[in-house]
Amino acid sequence: MTASKEPSAAFDETLGLLASEVRIDILRAAWEAFPEPLPFSELRSRVGVRDSGTFNYHVDTLVPEFLRKTDGAYTLTYAGRQAIGAAVSGRFTEATDVDAGPVRAGECMHCEGEAVARYDDGIATVACADCGELLAEMPLPPVAVEAIEPDRLPAVFSRHLLTRTRQLARGFCTLCHGRLDATLTGLSEEASATYRPVLDVRFECRECGVRTSLNVGAVLMDHPAVIAFLYDAGIDLRKTYVWEVLPVLDPGANVRSENPLRLELSICVDGETLTAVVDSSASVLEHTRN
Repeated sequence: MTASKEPSAAFDETLGLLASEVRIDILRAAWEAFPEPLPFSELRSRVGVRDSGTFNYHVDTLVPEFLRKTDGAYTLTYAGRQAIGAAVSGRFTEATDVDAGPVRAGECMHCEGEAVARYDDGIATVACADCGELLAEMPLPPVAVEAIEPDRLPAVFSRHLLTRTRQLARGFCTLCHGRLDATLTGLSEEASATYRPVLDVRFECRECGVRTSLNVGAVLMDHPAVIAFLYDAGIDLRKTYVWEVLPVLDPGANVRSENPLRLELSICVDGETLTAVVDSSASVLEHTRN
């Protein structure tokens, strides 16, 4: 496996390839035709550049990163489609122009006060209006919220949060989609005084180096045994605000062994208990239900 470029170098190089209105127009024309490839002459006609040499220079600059050339015709690569997707999402151009909320978003899992959802400057947040606890926070592109009714904001936030959580739990970086290393960190030193500390799982991307964290309950939420346990108890994660699922987000914990580290995490709902044994990477080794 070859070493990855430093993020700053890769960033500069990528932006350099796209630093031209003509090249952006080329990608847009290829997107409109996708998945059909466009011959050179057809692509140039759609973009509207008369000089063949100049146009050829710009097209060649986009190959092979953003365009694939086959038998004299061009089609978008995965990276090309991602570039178009980023432009459509508005994450680079409209994040500061879209604001939404506050909207009631269920109950606070700590004090049962009123949870309130907001979207501002590209960030979705859910916080308690009574105790002030931050219940959820994540980046979200404007396209996800700008065309929905305000009362739908909490449901959209929750589904995106669940999607983001599952991506991390399954080992993929939410920024570059590289592989992650997960580490169970133990009791958080930054726990709020209003509720007992929670266990954290910290993720570090092997490629871009980004670090993020989730509490261990959020990571468990992706396990089929947990999904089934909650569903049998009448909790459908597709229809429930993630930040309201206190039995999962705040599981009981006991140390089974320290070397190697093994923790027993217990989720209790309506008198029934699911116990999962996890290792130092928060992987579930075994589970029992009673």
